[in-house]
Amino acid sequence: MCRYQILSDFSQGKRLQEIVAEGRSRTQSTMTSAGHSVAVNRALSYGSVSAEISEVISGIPFLRLVTELDDAFEEKKDELVNKLQRLGKIIFRKENLMVDFVGTADGYEKLAESVGDFAESLYTGEAERGCYLPVVSRKNEGYMTSGQVQYVCRAGNFRRKGLPYTGALRILKVMMGYEYLWTNVRVKGGAYGCMCGFGKSGESYFVSYRDPNLGKTIDIYEKAAENIAKFEADERTMTQYIIGAISDLDVPMNPSAVGLFSLSAYMTGLTQEVLQKERDEMLSATAEDVRGLAEYIRAFMSEEFLCVVGNTEKIKAETDLFMHTENLF
Repeated sequence: MCRYQILSDFSQGKRLQEIVAEGRSRTQSTMTSAGHSVAVNRALSYGSVSAEISEVISGIPFLRLVTELDDAFEEKKDELVNKLQRLGKIIFRKENLMVDFVGTADGYEKLAESVGDFAESLYTGEAERGCYLPVVSRKNEGYMTSGQVQYVCRAGNFRRKGLPYTGALRILKVMMGYEYLWTNVRVKGGAYGCMCGFGKSGESYFVSYRDPNLGKTIDIYEKAAENIAKFEADERTMTQYIIGAISDLDVPMNPSAVGLFSLSAYMTGLTQEVLQKERDEMLSATAEDVRGLAEYIRAFMSEEFLCVVGNTEKIKAETDLFMHTENLF
């Protein structure tokens, strides 16, 4: 007899309702404390299929779904149970099983035997086939809350303008966080924080954290490329930026983090050769290379993806910036 039982009993309505309510509460709590993440993920989803899928799984669309289910659980329970049962048979299948292991050779031998037994307990019958490919588009949204501060994000993708990823962008991230964005958004603007990111996929963003401003912060983002195009630094200053960027790339990892990193690398095709190329580009970067990154900022900013999570009055006062506004909760 198989030692594994993978089929959840979705007919337990009370427990299922508790899980839905917990999902709603947890998502609201996370979004309340991390409005900058909400704004970044939402803004990136305007032009990225992967970001849009992430939104559906754990972002604002997910919040809307669990809220609807929680408010009308008895009416929607049967439909929910039916869909969960269908999804279980599609997802939990032997051909979909993937195991990422960090440990000793002896541990691996024991794992291999257990995994084999577990795999035999997965669904093997006919499964529904299909493909989910969302259509993305610029929405430029303002999500209103009862808070007094804003989380202001501008995002886009520089690869769509034909620009390749370079390790020097990690140096730009450090510089922006300690110089231009910090000085203008944090020190002069009064925000609690400011962040930026430049991904290998080209997905990039500027975002402020607990920001008293809205339009003023967007103006600062708009002038970032012009500022970087004039960048000057001596060898000592460049070395400091490079050290900061390298320390962010090569961080000590415990076994759990090693496993997560290896799985992510496997899924995305990231190799040691790619990582070394990125290191080399960082270590050899010059002030001239940094000035050239102004084009990357212009590229992603030109897509004009904007998402703001913040004070109702502030958003309503600048509705011309948005294509759509609504309450977050």
